[in-house]
This record gives sequence, C-alpha cells and structure tokens, in this order.
Amino acid sequence: MNLGVVFVAIDLDAQIYAALEQYFDDGKWNVDANESGVNNTTRFVSYGNYKFVMRIYENHADLDKVRFEYSILQKLQLSKLPFQIPKPVRALNGEYYTLMPTGKISILFEYLEGTRAVLTDKGHVTSIGSAMGALVTALAYINVGLEAAYEPYYDLYEIHPLVTREKLTEWLLSMQEGQYKKEAMLLETEINNLLNNLSNLKQLPVQLVHSDLVASNVLTKEDEVSAVLDFEFVTPDLRAMDAAVFINELIRYHSDRWELLEAFIKGYAETADLNTAEIKALPQLILLRSIVLCIHFLGRQWAGIDPPNDSEPYLDSFVKVHKWISLNQERILKLCYLCFEQEVSE
Repeated sequence: MNLGVVFVAIDLDAQIYAALEQYFDDGKWNVDANESGVNNTTRFVSYGNYKFVMRIYENHADLDKVRFEYSILQKLQLSKLPFQIPKPVRALNGEYYTLMPTGKISILFEYLEGTRAVLTDKGHVTSIGSAMGALVTALAYINVGLEAAYEPYYDLYEIHPLVTREKLTEWLLSMQEGQYKKEAMLLETEINNLLNNLSNLKQLPVQLVHSDLVASNVLTKEDEVSAVLDFEFVTPDLRAMDAAVFINELIRYHSDRWELLEAFIKGYAETADLNTAEIKALPQLILLRSIVLCIHFLGRQWAGIDPPNDSEPYLDSFVKVHKWISLNQERILKLCYLCFEQEVSE
C-alpha cells in the first residue's frame, strides 16, 4: 500500500541543503535539528542575523493543500490577532514553497519568538483558551476562494486515503481477535454512534477551524500566548471542534487536573462563543478527536511512515477519554453552560 507518492531515497541533510539553495545562493546557513513535530520534519535555520524554521511535509506531497494553507495565513495576517502566526518566506524564484529532490514539499517560515506552552501551567491554558477563541472568531470571516484541503472531522473515511470504510472494518474485526478486543469493540460502537448522529451534528455552526490547536502548536512569552503555529489542517468544520480538540488533549494527558479544564473553558469564553446545541454535542466531539487520531495514525502506519502497531497507543488513549467522559459528562456540560451563559439543555 502507498499514498500514490514515490519519494526517492536521498539523505535528509542533502535534501535540506537542496531546499535551502532555493532560498540562499551562497550556502552560508546553519541547520539545527533541535526538535520536530509528529506529522512533519522541522529544522531551525540561521542565516546571518536571521532565523527561520523549515517544515518538510511528511503527510503528503499535495501542492493544493499547501496553497490552501498559505492562503489562510495570508488572510489571517490582516486580522488583528493578539498573537503572531507563521509567515512563509519566498524562495529565490518567488514561490513560497520548494520541491525537494525526493518530491517532498518544504516551506521556510520566519522564526517566531517564544517557548512551547506548558499543558500543566494553568496560566498558559487560560491564555490558550483566550487565544483560541480569538482565532476561531477571526477564522469565521476568512474566505480564500479555494477548495478546502481536508474534510471535516466527522468524515471518518476521508481522514486518510488508505483507511477506507472496508479497510477500517477489517482492521476492527482483526483487533477484536487479539488483546485489544474490548478496545476495538468500543471504538466500533462509538464510530456507529457518531455516524447515526451525523444529521444532528451537521446542524451545528460551521466555519474554518484550526483543527490541531494543541499545546505543542502554541508559543508563549511571559505566560501569554505569543504565537499559534501549524495551520496545515485548517478546514471548514464544526465551530466547536477546536475547543473539543484541546479539551481532548487535557483529558489524555492530565485527566485529574479539573482546574486546567476549567481554566481553558473560561479563557475561551472570553473571546468566543458556543451555543447550547454545541455544548450538548461537546462530549461526542471530544471523543471524535480520539477516533480521528486512531484512524490518522493507523493510516500513517499502513503507509510505512510510522512503525507497526504505532496506532495502538491511540486506541488506549481513546478508551481513556471515553471513560473520562462517561464519568464527567454532566460536570463539563454544566461548566460550559455557565461560562457561555447558555440555558441548561435537557
């Protein structure tokens, strides 16, 4: 199986060198690996007194997806956001991306100051909530006139080209024959519940959303959000989905820290809104994030990007989130109704 993209086996350093030659013609740059994201390869580049960040796309080699992301960033630069967003640098040929010898796409961004947000820091989480609300509000007014690069979260069989309905069904059945029997059965049940409730979900407000606004995609300075990163997955989706994504992360890593969840929701409510129907749907949307992570990383595993069985931790995580929601659904709904000044839904 493959994604229809053939990448030539070339040393990564040689690829990066070839890409940077398309930005600087004298070879006087330095590259630092430092850190890298889950989905893409990241390198930090210094050139004279300037610093940049290079992203090498590993999920795809689709220029339409890159064009959509770039158009969103261009439009958002005109919005009066209280934080910075990535700014692509034009190559010597005037393009805002480069094609590497392997066929992979890379983009060089201006370096943004700040340190990664800390998910256990209540002040950071409050600021993330407020920043997310401001971003969601700004994205509601963005229209780039291009076809969206990704489908909404609830389009489960469009998440990864290798994970079709048939293949996912086969995988779930195979997992039910091994040590992950209970987990796979629960995942199958919740997928069916979601599909049965789609008509109701599709009545909720829809707009452009970030889709992956987690702590690792946020920079902070002096305890305030200074930048929001990684707009690769921006797409029209349910407005409440960004909030659901971050709450999901809090549950996955710090399920016992209710004060963090409360801080995030209060911060978000300062700059954005959720209506009664959105709040009622929030538990299912939080769980949807975990379902999508299972499918996304299963696809990466089948594509050979990730090692075998790399999707199993996400299956464990799905079960953890499901259990938390079962125990805390009423409490989180009451908190949201209060913070967003909505009447309690029956």
